[in-house]
Amino acid sequence: MSFWNWLGSGKLKEFEDKARREPENPEWQFKLGAEYERRGQYPQAIEAFHRALKLNPRSAETHFNLGVLYESDQNGRQAIFHMVQAGNLFSERNDAENKDKARKKLKGYYKKFDFQPGKPPPPA
Repeated sequence: MSFWNWLGSGKLKEFEDKARREPENPEWQFKLGAEYERRGQYPQAIEAFHRALKLNPRSAETHFNLGVLYESDQNGRQAIFHMVQAGNLFSERNDAENKDKARKKLKGYYKKFDFQPGKPPPPA
């Protein structure tokens, strides 16, 4: 194990422990998902982000991260769905900078997955 992996392993254990002790706290599920994502453990990250969304379905950041993960997993339908949700939620709270980031990614997803708004979504 490299020094950096060893150093980061404490953070993962901390987030896992806190998420287990406070399963109704979306913050710990989100942080756990972000740490899994940082480590390249994408299936675990997706699971943690979905747990965070169950607790806080209006989290733009969680939808954004899920959109990115699903895009890397080549799941266009889910990538587009979550990025649309993120953009809408950022817009609702007048967060223009992050709304623009979400819209830019969404535009790329439409092109990558050959999807046209107004047409049926790509197959799952």
